Amino acid sequence: MQVKYAQPKFEEVLVEGDLDDGYWLDAVDINGDGKLDLVASGLAVGQMVWYENPSWNKHIIGQLAKPVAMDHLDIDGDGHEDLVVCHDYGGCMYHCKPEDGKISWFRNPAGGAGGEWEQRPVGDLLATHRLRFGHFTQPDTPELMGLPVVGPHGGVEALHQPVAVTLFPRPDDVLNAESWPGRLIDGEHFRIIHDVLVGKYGGEHGLDSVMLATEEGVCWLRYEDGAWKVDQLGSGEQTEYARTHFKGTGNIAIGRVGDDRYGYIAAIEPFHGNVVCAYTKETPGGLAEARWRRTVLDVYGDPNDAGEGPGHHVMTADFDGDGDDEFLVALRGPWPWQGVFYYKCIDVDNAVFTSTRVSSASAARIALGDFDGDGRIDFATTGYYTPGYFLCDDPKVLVFYNRIEPV
Repeated sequence: MQVKYAQPKFEEVLVEGDLDDGYWLDAVDINGDGKLDLVASGLAVGQMVWYENPSWNKHIIGQLAKPVAMDHLDIDGDGHEDLVVCHDYGGCMYHCKPEDGKISWFRNPAGGAGGEWEQRPVGDLLATHRLRFGHFTQPDTPELMGLPVVGPHGGVEALHQPVAVTLFPRPDDVLNAESWPGRLIDGEHFRIIHDVLVGKYGGEHGLDSVMLATEEGVCWLRYEDGAWKVDQLGSGEQTEYARTHFKGTGNIAIGRVGDDRYGYIAAIEPFHGNVVCAYTKETPGGLAEARWRRTVLDVYGDPNDAGEGPGHHVMTADFDGDGDDEFLVALRGPWPWQGVFYYKCIDVDNAVFTSTRVSSASAARIALGDFDGDGRIDFATTGYYTPGYFLCDDPKVLVFYNRIEPV
């Protein structure tokens, strides 16, 4: 009997066009009205903004030299989501100097409507490229994990040096703290960290842990029995290294299949890669207990002269409501390797997925959320537009409302 599957269908809405900057995008309820807004920034102009749902009116948060990544938390405990940002990144990952790499947090002015936000310091960490909050070692105190993209010495030689993964516990008196003292938690296992997932992946006492996409592949880092432990689940793309000088994994997302919350791992490989693959289980179990098999699903074009492909983000969610997660792949371009592709798992045991293009616009990042309150997961994208590095055609921020019809 032939099984029918709901076809992907999304309604595209323009949030802002003609961008002069585009890199980061996240979904955050900034004004506390129960609706997910969008927070965006770019590396060149450096303006950080938020778009108010449902009008998508634009509000200014502030401006920094090369803001890269953000995360959010009610840092000061006033009931409003604040932002943390890594910035002053340096020329690029090949030319970071010792003074390059700042982390700041921005205090939400009573729901985001009080003009530019107050900037406060967190700390310095060379080449910080990703930031995530979690309860990594203490269940009662939030901690900020800073993840540089290259090693701590900077320059071209830092490209394949171990990264200084650093933890910054939030100070008790955060409003009067001059900085958040950081401590190194790993400086030997990982190179070129490009993506990080935070979740309760079975670590100790319900603590958060992280899944990392690195030059080593797909890795699980967690705090257990008073020490940090690492498991490598897959080694990633290895065949392009002689040509591109990149290997391993660039982006990851975990997909639920039925009752298995770790049904598969979707990945773009290697760093800024062109290969989309799925890791599925050869043997049952959790993240570390299972044996994972890597299957290449698609290859999007050839690497460019810098050794990079179009892939830049991957996200999972149950878009069609059948209990299994689908995944979205963001391609920055150039055309035809541009837009968002929707992957549906048909047979997880044999790693069979279908793919459908659901957007043709350049996508640097994907943000997920129920933006229109209908109980279904929507998504949003921003174009990749960084003068001097990569310029997509027609950069814009878009929202895609989920209009998938049940079978």
